[in-house]
Amino acid sequence: MQIERKTLPEQHYLYVEKEVSMMNAQAIGEAMGSAFMTVFGFTGPNGITPLSMPMSLYMEMPNDGLMRFRGGVFVSAEDAAKASGEVKAGVIPAGDVYAATHVGPYSNMNVSHNALWTHMDNEGVAKDMPVWEVYVDDPATVPEAECRTEIFRAVG
Repeated sequence: MQIERKTLPEQHYLYVEKEVSMMNAQAIGEAMGSAFMTVFGFTGPNGITPLSMPMSLYMEMPNDGLMRFRGGVFVSAEDAAKASGEVKAGVIPAGDVYAATHVGPYSNMNVSHNALWTHMDNEGVAKDMPVWEVYVDDPATVPEAECRTEIFRAVG
C-alpha cells in the first residue's frame, strides 16, 4: 500500500450524521447506506452536482463502542450552501493530510487505517482529525476484493 503526504484545498461536503455500534458490521453498512441514500436523494432535486463518490468523515476517534460519522459527498461551496433539514453542510479546511488507498473488503479497512497511522508515527508526524474515506468503487458492480477506498487523515 502506497502512503503519501498531500496538501489538499478546502473541501465542502453535504452529509447526514449517524451513530452506530462498532461491533455490528451489518448495522454500520446499513447506516452508511441510509446516509448516502438521503444525501444523494437530496442532490438531484436541489440541482446539486456531486464532486465525489460517497464518503464518510469521522470527527473523533471512537472510544465508547459507538462510531459517529458523517455520510455524504463532496460538493462545491455554492451547492453546500443549499443544505437544509437533515442534510447538513461541512467543510474540511485546506491543509496537509496523509493518504492511502485500501483495496479489498470494507471489513478489512482497519488494517489499512492502522498502516497509515503507523506510517505517520514512524515519520514523527502529529495526527489530527478529521479522518475520511472516499468509496471509489461501487461494491454492487466491482468484486469485493477489488473495491478501492481512499483513506485520508489530517496532519496536526
